[in-house]
Amino acid sequence: MNRAVRKFSRPVRAVILAVLVHVAFGLLLGLSLSFKPQVIKPGIAEPVKAIVIDRSTLAKEETSKKEDEKKRKAEAEKKRKKEDEKKRKAKAEKKRKAEKAREQEKQDAYSALGSLVGAIKGKIEGNWSNRLACSGQEVTISVKVNISGEVTAVQVVGDSGDDACRRSAENAVYKASPLPFPDNPRFFKWLDQEFQIIFKPDI
Repeated sequence: MNRAVRKFSRPVRAVILAVLVHVAFGLLLGLSLSFKPQVIKPGIAEPVKAIVIDRSTLAKEETSKKEDEKKRKAEAEKKRKKEDEKKRKAKAEKKRKAEKAREQEKQDAYSALGSLVGAIKGKIEGNWSNRLACSGQEVTISVKVNISGEVTAVQVVGDSGDDACRRSAENAVYKASPLPFPDNPRFFKWLDQEFQIIFKPDI
């Protein structure tokens, strides 16, 4: 190329060189304009999920949980004590009513027997064939009967009456068997199946 340029005169060569230079610059410029740099699109960043741990908050939560558990246990204990007290009162009330019922039944038994004392004494006296044996003496007789009023044992209590009087009184009770007796079977246990009667044959 230099040899070809040298064939021309200096002014011509200068023009040719200038044209070549411009052509070269034009080519370079064209290349630079046609060059498209690769554009890297930034990706969408995923949000970072992070939890900030506050130790003081954790401590407060733990303390709160303990206090709640303590409160729950205290309330449960209070409720249990109330239930126990309620049961205790109910049991005591039941016992009181049962005792009252037993005491009332006992009183009713003795009242029933008391109402028959006159009939019992009358029947014994009606069968006392030798009342004169006890003339001037007071005799206390202990009588044991079964639930039907049948006499099962007789005994003159203490030193009342002499031997003849005692035998006479005992015989009279046996002859009067069965004696009038409360017909309510529940009364039988309260009367101990035994009772005492005082006789004054002269009266």
